[in-house]
Amino acid sequence: MLTLKDLHTNVPVVSALIEREHLGEKQLLIQTRWKPDRDPVHSGTLEIPAGWMSLYEDVYDALRREVREETGLKVLRIFPDIRTKTCSVNRDPNFAFVPFCCQQQLGGDGAFPWVGYVFLCKVENKDPISQKSETANPHWENTSELRSIIKETPERIFTLQRGTLDFYLNHDWKSMYGEF
Repeated sequence: MLTLKDLHTNVPVVSALIEREHLGEKQLLIQTRWKPDRDPVHSGTLEIPAGWMSLYEDVYDALRREVREETGLKVLRIFPDIRTKTCSVNRDPNFAFVPFCCQQQLGGDGAFPWVGYVFLCKVENKDPISQKSETANPHWENTSELRSIIKETPERIFTLQRGTLDFYLNHDWKSMYGEF
C-alpha cells in the first residue's frame, strides 16, 4: 500500500479558520482529529477543518468542499479574497491567490509532508455536525480558551496547525489585512 512517505513530495492542504461572535466573545470552530488507523500520533488532537486538495482542484473549491465534508456547513465568504482572473494560453488554466497564511509540516514523529493554505471563512449560521469518520466533536471554542491551550498545553493542538492558530490568535494580522 502506497503511503504519503512513499511519494517523496509535499501534499497540498487547505485549512479554514471559521470564526463567529457569540455572547460578546470571538469563537473559532474546532474539532477533534480522529484518524487512529492512518494517523495515530495526531488522533485526539484539536484541529481546524482541513484536508488535501484533489489533483488540479481550485484552492477555493477545495476549501468549500473540506468545510462541508467535515462540518456540514456551507462557506459563505472566504478571506482574503485576493486573486487574479484565471488565464489560460495553452489549455493550462491558472491563477494567483493570497491566503490568510501558509503552514508546513517539517518532519518529526508521525509527520506527513504537508504544505497548506489557510483562509478565514464565514459559514452559514448553523451548528456544525461531524460529517465523516476522520473528525469528531466539531464545536465553537472561545478564543481566550484556545490561547490558554496553546500557551499551557500546545501538544493538544494538531502539529500542523499550531503555528496557524498562534498567528491568528496572537499576532496583529488585522494591520496587514484589515477586518474580516
